[in-house]
Amino acid sequence: MVIFNFLKKYFLSILFLILGLLAFIFILKKSGKENVRSETKIINHEIQRLNKMIVIEQNFSSFKTKKYNNFNPKYFDFLNKNIVLYITAMAQVTYDMKKIKIDVDSTSKTVHIIFIPEPELKVYPDVEIYSMETGFLNNFSKSELNEVMEESKKDITNEVEKSNIKALAKTQLISNLKELYKVVKLNNWKIIDDTPYANQLNTIKD
Repeated sequence: MVIFNFLKKYFLSILFLILGLLAFIFILKKSGKENVRSETKIINHEIQRLNKMIVIEQNFSSFKTKKYNNFNPKYFDFLNKNIVLYITAMAQVTYDMKKIKIDVDSTSKTVHIIFIPEPELKVYPDVEIYSMETGFLNNFSKSELNEVMEESKKDITNEVEKSNIKALAKTQLISNLKELYKVVKLNNWKIIDDTPYANQLNTIKD
């Protein structure tokens, strides 16, 4: 009887308290969903920025001298010939980031980096004859000129491959990935990286 009278007396107060609690829980859930949507939007925006192609370009140049000492230079140097070539090349390393594969799971608040394309190196060589000395009755044949020019193109291509141009492109890639890592961490999301670059980014992820 006492409990019944208590409930009767405070029924409205208890009802409003329950309704208020339910409303508070509903608002919290709705707010949480809105936060996840906002975080997902921010992370997707950063991924879109990452999708831009990375391009690093460098110019290379060198001289190549080739002597054709077919005759003893001590006695018949006037019969020998030589050529000096000026070689230039524009080298380009690209990461086609449109091929990147990233999965965003808003339920578990996880960003999964699955695949990043390998860098592609392109070399555009050009060869010019800087100077040429022909021997007496010993001119350069067309085949000899073609041969030395092809050798020169291979030489400068090897020079490009030994240069730091790929390292520069990789540095730019890591820098771009760092920005994504920072955004994910800032929003308290988890990141899983299956690419070879994960070890270099662990300090940001942890």
